[in-house]
Amino acid sequence: MVKEIRVVIQNGELGQRGGINTYSMRLCKYLNEMKKDLNNKPVDVKASMFISKPVDEDGEEIDYDIMSLQYEPAICTPDLIRKLMNKEDFKPMAITVHHTRQLESLYNVIEGFIFHSKDQSEKMPYDYKVIPHPALVYPELSKDEIIKRKKKIGLPLDKKILGTAGFIWGSGKMLPITAKEILKNLNDDEFLFLCTSMWKGGDNGHKKEIYNIAKKLGKEKQILIYTKFLDDKSLNANLQLCDMLYAWCGVGPNEKGSQSGIAADMYGSRRKLIVKECGHYSFIGGQDKVLVGRPDPKEFAEDVLKAFRNEDLKDVQKPEWLSWQEQIKHYFDYFKEIIEED
Repeated sequence: MVKEIRVVIQNGELGQRGGINTYSMRLCKYLNEMKKDLNNKPVDVKASMFISKPVDEDGEEIDYDIMSLQYEPAICTPDLIRKLMNKEDFKPMAITVHHTRQLESLYNVIEGFIFHSKDQSEKMPYDYKVIPHPALVYPELSKDEIIKRKKKIGLPLDKKILGTAGFIWGSGKMLPITAKEILKNLNDDEFLFLCTSMWKGGDNGHKKEIYNIAKKLGKEKQILIYTKFLDDKSLNANLQLCDMLYAWCGVGPNEKGSQSGIAADMYGSRRKLIVKECGHYSFIGGQDKVLVGRPDPKEFAEDVLKAFRNEDLKDVQKPEWLSWQEQIKHYFDYFKEIIEED
């Protein structure tokens, strides 16, 4: 009989629209759906989420084998982690590193760390594993499905679609900057699709600002900002409506500490992708078939449009290896290793 492994996932954004909640929900979902490990052996995993204390709906503490912490210093603070450790029946912990600020203070007190790239931090702990940020990967839509979906959400059928995705505000996205630079030079047969859902903090006026920019440039009929919060399959389907995708944010070229989840999802959509040259996109930017643009927003827009018009947009990556279904096996393997060493 296969031994059940119980994982509790700390999710400081539970119930909110944010990157940590999105990641935690997927981690929980794909752990629960696991059937086989990396060696193709059967597994039995039971995963659940909590905000600050692992309890069930009745307030009773959940029994578990390992705690998975989503480290983001404004949400999952070092103080919270130490409180979770300060108990008699302390169980193993593993930190997924979404950001690195103040992280080194935990290097000597936590069993394991999961980084999304080998260059995410200047100094690494003694025990860690690199597991790239997984991507949403679904079957490719048929031509008929693409036409039907374009009609449903209001995308043109007679123009090439350039798109980006993620939350409309937050994490230094600064969406109006790149949208403006791209709209300035958009040809008549091209269309800009921003599949950018509302963040937990709203949109900071970005949607209205971008539409006003488009109007001033006479491009108001060449842009759609889609702000509905989508389930994973619908997000992937919307990305597949694009001929090419781009990812840019305000993170400096030499700044480290995080890796982009939405860039991974764009990679998973089987569409030509260009990302900004910076630490936030270093992993995805280093993959085969992915293009890298200059950091300056004006120059980046030039690189995007040049690629959009001149690159073979059908020459794209095969993303299955980066899917949640595949990468979750590496999470399980590392969790099991930590449990067995405890």
